[in-house]
Amino acid sequence: MEKSKGHNQSIRKMKVEDISQVSFIESDAFPQLFPPTSFRREFQRKISTILVAVSNSQMVEKEEFSPYSKTTRNPLNYRSGNTGWKPGMDFLTGFIFLWDTTIEESHVMSICTRRSHRRKGIGEFLLYSALINSIKKGARSLTLEVRVSNVPAISLYKKYGLATQGLRKSYYADNHEDAKIMTVYDIQSLDYRNSLNDKLVRLQERLNN
Repeated sequence: MEKSKGHNQSIRKMKVEDISQVSFIESDAFPQLFPPTSFRREFQRKISTILVAVSNSQMVEKEEFSPYSKTTRNPLNYRSGNTGWKPGMDFLTGFIFLWDTTIEESHVMSICTRRSHRRKGIGEFLLYSALINSIKKGARSLTLEVRVSNVPAISLYKKYGLATQGLRKSYYADNHEDAKIMTVYDIQSLDYRNSLNDKLVRLQERLNN
């Protein structure tokens, strides 16, 4: 896919050198996930697409974003005490992981944003980019599972046309919470693509703030 750009963030496909950061972002967001996703294996699978959000900010300084800092004031001090980032790397702020489950459907397996970069529109930018990527690949629908208690995520998905199609009982292993199955159809339609263009204008304004 072409790189999607906002002033402060851009989206591109994951590279091998991104695997450490993506793995740390996932383990921080989903500490109960077992086994963790093997992103090195998924990177090589034809059905997998992993898009990453990259910070375009020039503010990535060694003291602020040290992967080894254990100070409580450091916003990147995660459960493991590491972030996966090292000097010289792009600084990743999130990722979205999809499977092409059929020729016509993309399935979002997971979407994560670094805890230090949440509520800034990055998750929405990742979802938007996943939809654009799926449209370019010829998919006609995009589907995902979401915790029934995750009201902010459900609201975001509804904004992009996903509607509840069913329920997976006790889907999440950590607390046996149910998952809503949410899907958007007809993403190839001109109306839907135009709606994405409209959303991108407002999203870029948010990302640039």
